[in-house]
Amino acid sequence: MPALTRSYETFERPGLVVSYRISNTRIFKGALVGVNASGFLVPMAHGTAGLRFVGVANESVDNSAGTAGSRSVNITKSGSFLMIPISGLTLTQADIGKVAYANTDWEIQLASAGLTNQYIVGTIVALETSSTGQSAARVRIDNYSV
Repeated sequence: MPALTRSYETFERPGLVVSYRISNTRIFKGALVGVNASGFLVPMAHGTAGLRFVGVANESVDNSAGTAGSRSVNITKSGSFLMIPISGLTLTQADIGKVAYANTDWEIQLASAGLTNQYIVGTIVALETSSTGQSAARVRIDNYSV
């Protein structure tokens, strides 16, 4: 196909929040989520093969009794979010700037050891306290969500 010879309307849509069709599962608000090999949204879990990280869920949606694709959920694809370190991991100021790997849909770890599949979900930018009172890492997902 040749190069443009006249204007072409691309119908720009800001990509900060995108709606994805959900698999037959439950997604909770605040979950790290990815699309599976079929293209449907599922919670991130290192034990699930073939995921592509897409962002953080803006809302809770239960489609566990539904058909894959019958419901959608809005996902934020940019910014920073508080995630909990895996049990036994104590984060320190020296961990700022390190990449975070998804262990579950809300737990992160700093090393890929012990992970069945290694999904990087962002960079640690700060240490804070979560809404549940736990020590947490503020993880910036920019450049890691597809």
